[in-house]
Amino acid sequence: MTFADIGFISYATSAFAFLVLMMLTLVSWRSGPVGAWLVAACAATMVWSLAAAYNFWSGHDLTTLVAVLEILRTAGWMAFLSAVLFFSPVSGGLTTHWRILTGSVAFICLTAVFCEISGKENVRNFLPGGFPDPALFTRLLLSVAGIMLVENLFRNSRREHRWGIKFLCFGAAGMFAYDFFMYSDALLFYRVNDDLDASRGVINALIVPLIALSARRNPQWSIDVFVSRHAIFHSATLIGAGVYLLSMAAVGFYLREFGGELGSVFQTVFLFFAIICMALVVFSGAFRARLKDIISQNFFSHKYDYRDEWLRFISTFSLTEGGLSLPRRVMEGIANIVESPESAVWAADGADRFNLLETWNMVAPKGVQSTDPSFVRFLEEEQTVINLSELASAPETYSDVVVPAWISDIPRAWLIVPLLHHERLHGFLLLAQPRAPRSVNREDYVLLATVGRQAASYLAERASARALAEAQQFDEFNRRFAFVLHDIKNLVSQLSLLVQNAEKHKNNPAFQDDMLETVEESVDKMNALLVRLHAGGKEVAVNAIVVLKPLLQKIVNSVAERNRKLTFETSLSGIAVVADEERLRAVIAHLIDNALEATTDGGRVAVRLLARGGDAILEVADNGTGMDEEFIRNELFRPFRTTKEGGFGIGVYESREFVRELGGRMEVVSARDQGTTIRVSLPAMQSANDADIGLRGIEVL
Repeated sequence: MTFADIGFISYATSAFAFLVLMMLTLVSWRSGPVGAWLVAACAATMVWSLAAAYNFWSGHDLTTLVAVLEILRTAGWMAFLSAVLFFSPVSGGLTTHWRILTGSVAFICLTAVFCEISGKENVRNFLPGGFPDPALFTRLLLSVAGIMLVENLFRNSRREHRWGIKFLCFGAAGMFAYDFFMYSDALLFYRVNDDLDASRGVINALIVPLIALSARRNPQWSIDVFVSRHAIFHSATLIGAGVYLLSMAAVGFYLREFGGELGSVFQTVFLFFAIICMALVVFSGAFRARLKDIISQNFFSHKYDYRDEWLRFISTFSLTEGGLSLPRRVMEGIANIVESPESAVWAADGADRFNLLETWNMVAPKGVQSTDPSFVRFLEEEQTVINLSELASAPETYSDVVVPAWISDIPRAWLIVPLLHHERLHGFLLLAQPRAPRSVNREDYVLLATVGRQAASYLAERASARALAEAQQFDEFNRRFAFVLHDIKNLVSQLSLLVQNAEKHKNNPAFQDDMLETVEESVDKMNALLVRLHAGGKEVAVNAIVVLKPLLQKIVNSVAERNRKLTFETSLSGIAVVADEERLRAVIAHLIDNALEATTDGGRVAVRLLARGGDAILEVADNGTGMDEEFIRNELFRPFRTTKEGGFGIGVYESREFVRELGGRMEVVSARDQGTTIRVSLPAMQSANDADIGLRGIEVL
């Protein structure tokens, strides 16, 4: 690679770097003179770098053009520095000293341009003998003026704003200092050093990141530069590792050269030891935490990349692999924000009492603990984090809050994060001291309080889900117990009737046989009820093929003995369904009992078995009091709604649910003072050839 190639690459790198900076500024620039001057300075530097690169590459003598463009580049950066001081809120305004300095700079720039355009020899005719090269001298003066501008900018800026411009000052001072060194050398040796000139492009390119960081810290410059924290972290680690390895290599070289016969041995052992030490440091959690904190404080206007923090937090909360509980995921998600290795979480358990949910690497008192009312009141009203270290040194900061001793006594206890849900304290999280010393401020507290709210919503949802599950279990048990009570009521009615008839027919052998049969059936039914209760809320289905005609005939006959107004009509004999026979019998008996209760002494109840479209259809029709349409639609099938004295209001509801379980449906048609027809349709095992029966006026439920 030739010297010209090196110069070309150097200045081409500078041109590309300032092009990127200029484009970033243009894309986000809306208005404001500071941003405009930054664009102008970048453009002037880019054009100068391109001209210098072309000068090296082409071999043409473009020295005058490059020199003029260099002066314009220097003037552009001086104008930008002046705009920063004049238009930005970093200082108290322009001083008289500053005005004199900027006026002098403008005069020197014009003089330098005149010297380049007019020619060195022509200008020397007007100067005394022995005067230095006027072109080099004026550019040296410009570099000195540039250093003075940087110094005045930093000195006149307000102390609280210096963090925003310090990288700009470092970069600009470095650029002018290099120019001063190069032109001082040129005046001493009467020519510009080629090596210094060729290196100048890369030197200028190196200041671009510094200017970009300052622009990032000053939104009024209208530049929105995104620099990845991860990239800076890994870059800083790699650079540090590189410097460390180079230093260790130098020490190793010294040991080999001056260690005598054992020099190579000393070098090998030392380098191995150095690599082990570097690996321990690089993979140390404390080192990584400290480096991240340094980068956040010195390279970014905010300590956190909120997008990354939020995504990591949600990812930790949503992680279900490994069987980690929700409290554990909450602790890890919040602790990772401040690099805390230990934490514990408590949930509210009554007034001023908290129950330990779980710990993560922390030793904390178990069970329910009491707190002072001021502790809960402070967390709910202030909605911020309590720093126990700050509380110990400046208790007045926390409005006389009393932190329980059982919290303060926990080793390395550090931050108390409130878990607020609907403005109420759902619990709190305790974090231990981080792996490396870490300064915290309001930005940390706001972030922790925000994620604490999100965590509280997760924990509250978990508690609500558990409470709902328990309520559903109780609801299922209560519902099933209510159904059992309904069946017991029917058994009591049947046995009561048996006792009443026993006084008249106890000596009748036929009655005695019926009584034994009835008691035996009642015992079987009660055993079945016990099985249903013992099933823990699950139905014990004993489905079988049930032929309907014999079942209906048996039910009707048992009722007809005590009530002569009941009739049974069917022309079918082999139609059957798949069902639990005992539950189907109970449903049919209940519908018949309801129909009988709804009729007066002269009323009639008809039970019919029909077939239609592959379904077995059971009708229970009466000419009793009937029901209006609104009652059927809104009340009939709602549980615990009844118009009968001593009723539970769940018989019809349970009947419909059982019919639905079998894949059937229940239909009701009724009118006030005209009677009611309840039609139950069930999938039949075999179809009949009977003609379809009209079903007009029926409401399907």
